[in-house]
Amino acid sequence: MTVGEKIRIQRLTRNYTQEYMAWELDISQAAYSKLERDETELTLRRIYEIAEILEISPFELMPKPKFGTAIAREYFWKLWIRLQKLLHSGKSKPPKPVKYLKAVHGDISKTAH
Repeated sequence: MTVGEKIRIQRLTRNYTQEYMAWELDISQAAYSKLERDETELTLRRIYEIAEILEISPFELMPKPKFGTAIAREYFWKLWIRLQKLLHSGKSKPPKPVKYLKAVHGDISKTAH
């Protein structure tokens, strides 16, 4: 779902007209219509203004990240390597992640679900 579609749905659920939204944003109705049709690129400031009018969080209007959790996973492993280097800078080889986690947290496979 696009940002414009999200705005349109939120506007319609509140029974706001495009004219009302345009008036609140100090733009023409035609310019506002282009926002909902994704013909005009929205700035963060404009998203925040629209969210304020609709009385919702601006995050509800923003698109989902394209890369999802892959970025978080990559960050985790980079951080893991840095921590290993920091903690074991004097040792020849840092422990493997699975062995380290089992040593610290015990065998998690035996925990009740």
